[in-house]
Amino acid sequence: MKQKFSIALILLFICGLLLGTGTNAAAASQGTPSSQRLIALHDRILPIEDVRVVDGDTKVPLKDLAKYLYLPVEVVEGVTVIQKRGMEFRFDPVTGITTKDGKELSWSPIREIDGTTYMSVKYIAKEIGFELDFFPQEKTIRIFREDYKHSGYDAFQQAIQHYRLEQQEAAKPVPKPTPKPVKPTSPETAKKKPNVYLTFDDGPNQFTTVNLKTLKEQEVQATFFFLGKHMKKNPSIVKAAAKDGHYIGSHSMTHDKELVYKSTDSFMNEMKESTQLIQKITGKSTKLIRVPYGSKPHVTPDMQKQLAAGGYKMWDWDVDSNDWRFTEEETEKIIANVKEGVAKAEKAGDRDIVILMHDRSQTTKALPAIIEWLKEEGYTFKKYENDHHVVKNFLHDKAL
Repeated sequence: MKQKFSIALILLFICGLLLGTGTNAAAASQGTPSSQRLIALHDRILPIEDVRVVDGDTKVPLKDLAKYLYLPVEVVEGVTVIQKRGMEFRFDPVTGITTKDGKELSWSPIREIDGTTYMSVKYIAKEIGFELDFFPQEKTIRIFREDYKHSGYDAFQQAIQHYRLEQQEAAKPVPKPTPKPVKPTSPETAKKKPNVYLTFDDGPNQFTTVNLKTLKEQEVQATFFFLGKHMKKNPSIVKAAAKDGHYIGSHSMTHDKELVYKSTDSFMNEMKESTQLIQKITGKSTKLIRVPYGSKPHVTPDMQKQLAAGGYKMWDWDVDSNDWRFTEEETEKIIANVKEGVAKAEKAGDRDIVILMHDRSQTTKALPAIIEWLKEEGYTFKKYENDHHVVKNFLHDKAL
């Protein structure tokens, strides 16, 4: 009897190793979040915290996969529809059925859990042409394409281990520093407001011309991040911006996410070509860039290294006006976003506040009121200066 009991214990132990030990693995198999599991794309670990194992299959929120794999997703009469590479996937949360090109699948790679739609990582990756690497010890799935530059299996395994160590270090409690005595400030110092940098993306175009006129009338300098494809069509607007004393940086050549971030070489070519074009048109050298959609999570560590090696500086922003979301009839919302964002940044102690806007019609209408409010509040307007670089990237990379 004791021998049979021992064998049963051994079998249970082996099952525990295969399925994952402890309560965390049991919870994960039931579809609860597992903070230990990671999803990676090419050479970067994605910041997806809600990774679940449902019936032995790894699933994450569809909205996260849509963001990183560029999946067009819409909801039609309650049914989730995904169209990619000529294929159409549909998920009906009422029936729990997933179809591909009108045919019902024998299982559902898409599930709704607690009101959130989850998608199978392995299923959609393979369907749209990705390869998969599995790192069992690191509990990580990597999605990659052979035609995209990426590290080998062993090198990326070491990268995961390094990432885990960084997580452990970050989780350690940080001792509170001894508070320093507060120095009394003069009334003049207490009243001094932060610097604000007005920045405009996606030009040059006809709206850039209107914004330039407003800035000249208000005697304000700004920073423009121009697209190479638009500079080729509108070199006179680029020259006008430079002549008025504004700073011109690069926003890439194409703004095409799949092309810009295809590989480190593709990324660097976009930045080099666009900055060279600025110098060709204006005669002024620039190394300042703003990458499409912001640096995090799109810019990989290898891209960071190449940018730093090339002497580039990378700006994101502190305040997002969200101007692209609104129409010309909704300019008050753009103005409100800027006011709220600037006040919040100042309260957090930011002394150099970078405001993101775009060369669009709704922005041209909002800009005069934004400038007027900033002046009334006492902020100091500045443009980017090569000799006084301020670190403003989401990666907190001081080299950029």
